[in-house]
Amino acid sequence: MADSETAKPFTIDIPSDKLDFLRQKLELATFPDAILTNEDDWSHGPPLPTMRRLVEYWRNGFDWKAAEARLNLIPQYIVPIDIDGFGTFRVHYLHVNKGAKSAIPLLMIHGWPGSFFEFTKVLGALANGDGEEPKFEVIIPSLIGYGFSDGANQPGFSCFKQAEMCYKLMLKLGFSEYVVQGGDWGMIITHILANTYYPKHVKAVHTNNSDKCEPPFFFENPIYWLQNQLRGPFTAIEKAGIERTQRFMSEGYGYNLMHKHRPQTIGYSIADSPVGLLGWILDKLRDWTDNYPWTDDEILTWVSIYWFSTPGPTASLRLYYESRRAPQEQRRKGFAWASCPMGISHFPMDINVSPVVWARPMGNFVFERVHKSGGHFAAWENPDLLVGDLKDMFKKSGPVYGVVQGRDGY
Repeated sequence: MADSETAKPFTIDIPSDKLDFLRQKLELATFPDAILTNEDDWSHGPPLPTMRRLVEYWRNGFDWKAAEARLNLIPQYIVPIDIDGFGTFRVHYLHVNKGAKSAIPLLMIHGWPGSFFEFTKVLGALANGDGEEPKFEVIIPSLIGYGFSDGANQPGFSCFKQAEMCYKLMLKLGFSEYVVQGGDWGMIITHILANTYYPKHVKAVHTNNSDKCEPPFFFENPIYWLQNQLRGPFTAIEKAGIERTQRFMSEGYGYNLMHKHRPQTIGYSIADSPVGLLGWILDKLRDWTDNYPWTDDEILTWVSIYWFSTPGPTASLRLYYESRRAPQEQRRKGFAWASCPMGISHFPMDINVSPVVWARPMGNFVFERVHKSGGHFAAWENPDLLVGDLKDMFKKSGPVYGVVQGRDGY
């Protein structure tokens, strides 16, 4: 596909030979031994009984074609996007409420181990407005290396290149002004977009997590340092959040180090073994959420999207390696304090749960909300809360009402 080509409708259609191959892989699975514990003990990772049960259901019960049919009810497209220095990539994206008059163009960006799938619960509510609340036109790309977008095999394809892809996608779809929402890598890419394309194109952004896990430093952010000093003792909720963050950094951060330093090493395992891929992702789905009652179908749809992804599951890991090695000047500008109007939603069981004031050095926050429940995958775990926050931020009495010219959501 040449970059000059326009978007074409896309239908997910995994061929039967790939489904048969997956079943063969699952049938031949060799499970490790395990410490003799019960199914509720996740201290070593996903318990063996849980994994055996899920693998058996994946092989003999889970209906991918039914999941595929549900996903195909959502309008999807594929479009070529040219990335400077890397050539042309086919980018898969969802587009809901396409062309809706006055709807606010909203770009939503996933992370790892998420995908476009995690946003499917919020689409209906975001697309609808009853005259009392705004409606959105929602665009959700699969990042390069994820889902049904192409992968990048050249070194250097970092989060800054993902931001370039998002910017060029929106331009190609005819949006010169829009707002952005993201979590995980989506939060980082959102921040880069805010620092790079505000105010001409990006008009406001919202994230559902922060990259700040330390208090503000005096010489870097004297105003926020003073706010932190004057705020008084931590609340019980803030103490619990700091403790959760510290536990994550000491016990749960190993995946990040592997992805940053040796993505190919773990890549062999998750590319060859669907059981390995399931264990690697399931560990995060359970640990990064707030006792969310995952169903087997949800888990296996989530993981199957990685298994059947266009570039394969290993491609998604390289984003960590390449982003860590992005030029220092690029990193400094991309992660600097953003003057773009920003909103943030804090969820108590996220992986980084810092006090609100610690996040403020990220940028010009005009909307902040602290929730009593929820974790890392806000759009999936707590879709009503995330939708409510976005609508409150952009409604007529909200802090960024009317930021997109001619499209206020009403």
